[in-house]
Amino acid sequence: MSNRSRFAIRLAVTLGLLGLVFYRIDAGEFVKVVASASIVLLLGAALIQTGSIFLSALRWRVILKNFDVQIDYDPLARITFIGFFFNLFLPSGIGGDFFRAYYLGQRVGRGMSTTLTTTVLERSAGLCALLIIGLAASAITPLEVGGVRLLLVFLIVLSLFILGNVLLFHPWTHRLLTRLFSRWKREGLEEKMDLVAQGLRQLRRNPAAVLQSVAVSIVVQFFAVVIAWVAAHSIGLQAPLPVFLTFIPLINLTIMIPITINGLGLRESLYALLFQQIGVANEMSVSISLLTFGVFLMAGLPGAVLYHLYKRDMPTEEWTGTAPMESKASESRQEMRE
Repeated sequence: MSNRSRFAIRLAVTLGLLGLVFYRIDAGEFVKVVASASIVLLLGAALIQTGSIFLSALRWRVILKNFDVQIDYDPLARITFIGFFFNLFLPSGIGGDFFRAYYLGQRVGRGMSTTLTTTVLERSAGLCALLIIGLAASAITPLEVGGVRLLLVFLIVLSLFILGNVLLFHPWTHRLLTRLFSRWKREGLEEKMDLVAQGLRQLRRNPAAVLQSVAVSIVVQFFAVVIAWVAAHSIGLQAPLPVFLTFIPLINLTIMIPITINGLGLRESLYALLFQQIGVANEMSVSISLLTFGVFLMAGLPGAVLYHLYKRDMPTEEWTGTAPMESKASESRQEMRE
């Protein structure tokens, strides 16, 4: 299936879900709720998100050090802002990861495989933090959807996350997958998996880096929950924070499934479904979703300015060397085959 066809399908699903959401709410009441939002609280939430982006750059730097990529924090923070901006405006929610990896590779003289792999590990740390927050909150707050306790949902997802990592990077399954990729002539996937596996091995040898990455990720994901909580308070909804600590991680986990454009439509549907469980009207829950997205847009605008400045200052020549980490990955792959 072509990229254009996939985009068309996502667009159709996005518009369909948004249409269904707005069909089920009172348009006049929705406009009234949004208009009542406190601008001061929303600006405060945007500042929180800005701080979260700076923390994300710190987490990325910790991971990069395990790939022997040395870069000052200031340029890395600028690249992180650019990536956040593209994540908001590109059809895929991970499109910004490609741009982050590209600009980092150009700056430090490393191949895309290495820099893109570090963004994958960063995403994995974020996913782990989401699961930890959701699991802890759902254990304290007994919330259910359709008679199913959300604690059970988080336990299942966490188990699948752990199992997936074990299956992908256990030596036996790793050798099996590399042989299959080689047989299917998918050397690119084979190399990327080797790089991720090697990065994970290096992180495991550095427990302090692992703990630091997960700890920063927990703070980043906690900020994401607080932003939604502040957005709710901006329209007068006084729901307790533990409810948001359970619902928001589940929503953010679900919208990682690439069936809509940047989660639009799916996110609003989930807000309506989950907040109904505590008696919140659809007009209020959809307003929280869209106001939260508006906060992200405000925090992402500096990335647009930095992109234009960074693009102007980037070298025009393309780096074509072979990075040490890629060379090590090739040697590691050869050893596995033997």
